[in-house]
Amino acid sequence: MTNNHRALLYLTMLFVSMLSSTISGTPNCPVEADPASILSCVAIDAVGLVQATKGNLRVFCTMAERFMECVKTKTRGCLGEEFVRGSLTELIELSQKCCVNNNEKVHDECPFVSRPQCFSLNDTVQTPTGDEISIGNLQIGQKVLAFDYGDQIIPTEIIAMLHYDDKSPALFYTFTTDSGHQVSLTSEHLIYIGNQNYVQARHVDSKLHQLFTIQQDGQLEASSIRSIDVQLKHGYATPITQHGTLLVNSISSSCYASIHHHSIGHLAMAPLRWIHQTKQIFGLINKNETNENGIHWYPKALNNIVHTFVPFPELFTTTAGKL
Repeated sequence: MTNNHRALLYLTMLFVSMLSSTISGTPNCPVEADPASILSCVAIDAVGLVQATKGNLRVFCTMAERFMECVKTKTRGCLGEEFVRGSLTELIELSQKCCVNNNEKVHDECPFVSRPQCFSLNDTVQTPTGDEISIGNLQIGQKVLAFDYGDQIIPTEIIAMLHYDDKSPALFYTFTTDSGHQVSLTSEHLIYIGNQNYVQARHVDSKLHQLFTIQQDGQLEASSIRSIDVQLKHGYATPITQHGTLLVNSISSSCYASIHHHSIGHLAMAPLRWIHQTKQIFGLINKNETNENGIHWYPKALNNIVHTFVPFPELFTTTAGKL
């Protein structure tokens, strides 16, 4: 069983234990008659969420429906029934957004559908002066720490926010290293694993890969991965820097997603760097501009071109289709 699967199972078992401690027995309460019966719902929830992380929405929707009906049936007639129904609100909302008929489009806020996403808004970056700024508060033109092709820490500028949303849910892979560092990335986002190699978050293997963190001496150092958890969080942002890299929570990461090769992503964003440099020359950069929800026009146009002509289908991995 992988770390992702264990995390989902543990979360579900925790949820079930909370239900058991909250529900008081009545003569008609199934859980009171047989407390172990509620455990029959655990496998349904765990399997459904695992399949959702793999993009299999049909299995997730079937499992989610069975899970909700299972929990409701097992707690019907119990004193804690209303609490149980309230605790299922988020799962119900996910089902409504992700589980649609064959001829209907999945809602844009379904977190299991790959879209241009990136970092959790609550994660932070560091400025050259040592200050920490949350991803959600980054602004165009701010200087932050990144790393170059020689793994040296360098200052760089935020040149664009490709995608920003402070409300919608997204599914994150949260990596915790042996050094105690932690970062959250969406499934198709690239993370640095050393020797100028990057891998998408969903393909990181704690037994094969190491992440690189900044140490007190200002150097990058490899650190083993202690755990990989799958978490549902609200809010995400995709900041792009001049160098295409970023240190998030002191962990080295690429700025690019929905692509296999970091170098191709950096090449594709070259026009944005040229535009930013031109604005710098003419003093047109507004460092007080606030981030607004939505997708930047350039990646939206690039994405639609790719999905129209598909010249290099092996390079791009997003399943979102046209935006």
